Amino acid sequence: MAIIAISRQMGSGGYTIAAAVAKILKYEYADRQMIIDAAKAFDVSEAKIAEAAERRLSGWQRFDEERHRYRIFLDAAFYTIAERDNVVAAGRGIASLVRGISHAIRIRIMAPFDVRVERIMKKEGLDHAKAAHKIREYDRDVVARISYLFGPEWILPENYDVVINTLRDDPALYADMVASFANHPRFAPTPESTQMIRNLSLAARVRAAMAKDPRTQSALDLDVTADKGHVSVTGSVRHAALREAVTSVAREVPGVVSVSSEQVIVSFYHPAAV
Repeated sequence: MAIIAISRQMGSGGYTIAAAVAKILKYEYADRQMIIDAAKAFDVSEAKIAEAAERRLSGWQRFDEERHRYRIFLDAAFYTIAERDNVVAAGRGIASLVRGISHAIRIRIMAPFDVRVERIMKKEGLDHAKAAHKIREYDRDVVARISYLFGPEWILPENYDVVINTLRDDPALYADMVASFANHPRFAPTPESTQMIRNLSLAARVRAAMAKDPRTQSALDLDVTADKGHVSVTGSVRHAALREAVTSVAREVPGVVSVSSEQVIVSFYHPAAV
């Protein structure tokens, strides 16, 4: 009944291992499908979100609001899946979304650079130079982009429960290893950890509803928390109408029992030209 969040390097065999783990445990397997689910669930263009997900860092810096919006929809899609438990989620930065969840297992799958190069050469029919260039470019761009999205901590090994070096080319071995963790009592869901996921999921869906609704799209920086259906929205807004719209949009989200709207109205003073 665990949630398994897997982050991997290109050429490490991470996706193959993740899919095998899901098959062994008969868990749901979620990877890029989460982006598709986000697009469908919130009426956001799938092509636009996918483009945002792959944009290089320089582009992200020019489109910070779009980055924020992408994170909001990704979080909502992921937590909707995680709320069902019994899921293997493979994706860059995903492990950071389950930090603090006791029945979530965070796995980092890696391999030595030369081993990864050899695997990409074999898989894609590239020579050594092209395969090495592809991996270096991927590592550089992904580390920068995902650090910008999720923070730099996602790449640190101490933020994972298990770090696996796939030097031995034996995906079945590593899949069995990960599956064994899922069956350990240490990672069994508790009422508290299950409720924590539900709270995170509801708060994420409220943020997504606000990001989607034209009335509240300018309020993406508000803090949203949830506790057993009771939602709290705090922060600052520029006028009372926006505060009322935030409350209205939040109340319409399925699962919301009540809304505590505690935004401070902040007016901006523009001194007249002298």
